[in-house]
Amino acid sequence: MEIEKPLVEWQYSKEEWNEFVDIEKANKLEDNIYFGVAILIIVPFGLMFYRNTNYLFSLLFSMPFAFLIPFLRMKFGYKHLQKNVLHPHVSIFNEYMMINYHKIEVASKKRRIKSLKIIDAKNQKKLLEVDIQWATRKGPTNDEFRILIPENKLAEAEKLIEDFYKSDN
Repeated sequence: MEIEKPLVEWQYSKEEWNEFVDIEKANKLEDNIYFGVAILIIVPFGLMFYRNTNYLFSLLFSMPFAFLIPFLRMKFGYKHLQKNVLHPHVSIFNEYMMINYHKIEVASKKRRIKSLKIIDAKNQKKLLEVDIQWATRKGPTNDEFRILIPENKLAEAEKLIEDFYKSDN
């Protein structure tokens, strides 16, 4: 049995990883706040229209969901974003990523990488953003994962992106 070789493999110091987790959790928290606000705006009007309820009842009904769903997403949706990991590392393979022993499927019959790009983060850090897409009954759904690019690995990340778009054509 042949062992699969990663496309990239990056190691981090504990301090570097903890700083990244703080940055990424702040980004995810902001996304979840917008998600909760959207629930508070859309659900009451949907209930008023489809269930003929009054605005106050609809708002009170949607409030627990507006707080609970974002909270649960933060608590259980980002298991790979843990602080104080012993030897933080990321390995990217053709079909999945390993982030500190947490496997994230990125390419299969159901999922595909929609885009790869390098984005700027706080403190002059660079992040590799992996946008993953899969089909649902109501159309395609996307999720993105951001990974800290170590300072001395920027060229390696650029090559990974270049190779991805070359093979995509």
